[in-house]
Amino acid sequence: MRSIIPDLIVGYVPVGPYSMYVVRLVEKVDGDIWLAEYMPGRFCTVKLRNSHSEGDLLLAHVTRASPEAPLLKEGAALTGRYVRLIQFERHNTSEHIRDAELRLQLLTLAMNEVPQGWGVHFRSAAKNANILDVGREIKELLKKATEFLNVFKPQSIGPVMVGESLALVEIPPDTALRFDTIRERYFTTIPFHHLLKSLGIEELSHKIDFAEKNVLSGRCFSREKVLEAIMEEFAKLHGSRVSIFHKKLTGQGHVWSAVAEIRSPGYVQLRRQSSSQGTYDGFKNIRREEGDQIVSYTWLFARTIIHFYYSPSGELKGIYVNLNTPVFFALQPPGLKYVDLAMDVTYSPMEGVQVTDQDDFQELVEYDILPRSLAEKYKLFAEKVAGILGEKNSEEIVAEARRLQSSIFGTEVDKML
Repeated sequence: MRSIIPDLIVGYVPVGPYSMYVVRLVEKVDGDIWLAEYMPGRFCTVKLRNSHSEGDLLLAHVTRASPEAPLLKEGAALTGRYVRLIQFERHNTSEHIRDAELRLQLLTLAMNEVPQGWGVHFRSAAKNANILDVGREIKELLKKATEFLNVFKPQSIGPVMVGESLALVEIPPDTALRFDTIRERYFTTIPFHHLLKSLGIEELSHKIDFAEKNVLSGRCFSREKVLEAIMEEFAKLHGSRVSIFHKKLTGQGHVWSAVAEIRSPGYVQLRRQSSSQGTYDGFKNIRREEGDQIVSYTWLFARTIIHFYYSPSGELKGIYVNLNTPVFFALQPPGLKYVDLAMDVTYSPMEGVQVTDQDDFQELVEYDILPRSLAEKYKLFAEKVAGILGEKNSEEIVAEARRLQSSIFGTEVDKML
């Protein structure tokens, strides 16, 4: 895909769903849910199917893959083309197998062929398969599972058998425009097609479909007109409390909320107040106090969100420049979304200017998650932004950051804005 879309961001989870691990139980969380160690120094949540004690080693399989906090279930799991054989589970079929008669036939096959203690999940591929081939695969997986468990003895934590691997593809807003170009080769496509579809407005989605089916896009929709319409929709966030979806490439991230004020087309200020105490991210000694005012600035397709931290009396405590994929928005529910890229730039009167988490950023490059050419632009952007912090007021810093983004990245969207 990178050969077609060079700036595509791809996160790989090599040990994905239904991979098997030996885990060590650390402590009970709630009922049959335990915290467990699945790799040295790395922890997961595991759901037990039998009685165990702290310190026990047991076999478990991944049900939700995550580089930071995977979810596992006790028992073995083996995957074939048509079926998945899972210890301690019930028989079930894929939601894509909708034929009631076929579902009954497959479930009857499982009940006749599979001993107690095992469950068969019929994958979507089974709906087009010969029933004899499906039955043959069940027998092969059972034989493999029996042979494996007869000799298996958990001795140390770690991976036992790889199941599925995942490639998690992030499509930033500017990259989505390239998908429009590809789609355009085969179908009539309105400018910003994929971005408009992502807004979550069903009525708008239907209008796009109607316009494209009736070949209106070339005559009625220029890029400038569509961008103007996007700005008008963005302006509807003004005065509302919006959710900001801070997603991470190596985990789930978090959501925060603020009151949005549209300052100029595509440009938003976000205000919130701290309700707890602690230390601000990115700083060593800057305390977060109840009543602190946090004012953040960003704009459509911005590769940064700039946070200004103020005391209740209005004294500047620090500036935190988050580097991310281009910001876009949704109206249902109202919010902004982006993917965090680990590296940040900070400033405080006490600690000065720092570029933080550069090692984490470099890991994204080394693991080929972030294209190297794009990473170099982000590094230059961070360096240039670091040079303007502490010397200008908030409005000037944001304006200069916007100018720097346009000159360094120079995408089509930057030029249009």
